[in-house]
Amino acid sequence: MYIGEIVNIDNSYFVYAPSVPYKQKVYPISSISAMNVLDHQDSRIVEITLIARHEELDEQPEYTAQIITNPLKSQQ
Repeated sequence: MYIGEIVNIDNSYFVYAPSVPYKQKVYPISSISAMNVLDHQDSRIVEITLIARHEELDEQPEYTAQIITNPLKSQQ
């Protein structure tokens, strides 16, 4: 699991996770997941897990983010 921040780029939602050891640092998330977090929490910081997408077998797999929790909310 990694810590990331929800960002909006060109009306799509992503999680920016600089601590991930892969070259890819921005991971797509579903708009529904992003809106659920943004509507119910004060922070854009979330805990995520990465899911590999193996669409192109000859290249390094890309990942999508799945939101687990908001770590700041769980500390309260």
